[in-house]
Amino acid sequence: MHSLPCLATLLSALLAVTPTMASEPILQPDPERYELVDDLWAPGRDEAGRKNVAEDISGIACIDLGGGQRRCLLVNDEGGKAQFVAIEGNRIAPKKRVDLIGEGPNPETLGRQPKGPGCPDARQKFKELDGEGVAYAAPYFYVTGSHGCGRRSQAFTLSAMLLARLRVTAEGKPDVGEGEAPEAAVETTWRLGDALARAPIVGDHFLKDLTTANGLNIEGLAVIGPDLYAGLRAPSLRGKAFLVVVPVDVLFAAGHEHYTGTPRVIPIEVGEGAGIRDLTVMPDGHLLVLTGPAQFQDVPYRLFRFDPKGTDGPVALGRLAPLDESESRGKPEAITLVGPDRVLVFFDSLKNGAPRRYTVPGLR
Repeated sequence: MHSLPCLATLLSALLAVTPTMASEPILQPDPERYELVDDLWAPGRDEAGRKNVAEDISGIACIDLGGGQRRCLLVNDEGGKAQFVAIEGNRIAPKKRVDLIGEGPNPETLGRQPKGPGCPDARQKFKELDGEGVAYAAPYFYVTGSHGCGRRSQAFTLSAMLLARLRVTAEGKPDVGEGEAPEAAVETTWRLGDALARAPIVGDHFLKDLTTANGLNIEGLAVIGPDLYAGLRAPSLRGKAFLVVVPVDVLFAAGHEHYTGTPRVIPIEVGEGAGIRDLTVMPDGHLLVLTGPAQFQDVPYRLFRFDPKGTDGPVALGRLAPLDESESRGKPEAITLVGPDRVLVFFDSLKNGAPRRYTVPGLR
């Protein structure tokens, strides 16, 4: 006798969701391709001694200089450098690289170095930033490490627990004195890790393994006004992905005290098994959110518009169609706006990120 009302409730819920999903457009890359003037940097050399080419672009943010010109900062998830690029029309020109971290902890890093690992593998190493997100808010570019355990080794990588920022001019060049190296414009802080560990809902997942324990990992970054937004790939909980919001000034306050506040956590309904893979700020202050598998789930990569200061849920803008067979292993990993309704996407696991432009009508 009670099965019919339950069935009616289920059908009602499905009907409420299905039209939105069915009408969500499939976004195909624009036919016109980008031209790279030279290869993007990656650490190391191949077996023949040739310089490696980046295949792990994981974050980008840009300054719009007008006239179709942009000055951007790229990061990949290996090594400790970021690279400037100039975009003009359909040409991408790699520029100078900047060391965000050195070979070991810097005593000038703000906050206090974590005392001990909490990852499944207790070995501690300082090797690479594991850079996952880039943001721009004048006068800084910001770059964050994943703040997660090593995905293959499950080890605690101390260098991945850093947040860096690079002071730049209005033209997007390192703001340093004459004769100074670009690294003079770099600051780093440990305090974002403090905030993640203290965050409601998601803090219990900090320094847990991504694959087996839905462990916390940052993959998106944005700065809007006084606040930094860390977009989490994981944990993904009951169809929700999460933003962790912390005041920038607190993260970069002088001294070596821990962050002892309670960050704000914003859940976003993005679908079961999905997490945030990148963020970029739109001109109206909304976020463009790229989502994809939190771990290795069979879920599509999607774009959403989301107002982090409002009360409405995210607006689905479309699903990114898989690339053709020769590049089907590519995973959308980094996004930036290149026009009122245009998005530039870089792909992990493809040479130079295989940049593609997408027209997204819902952006206008």
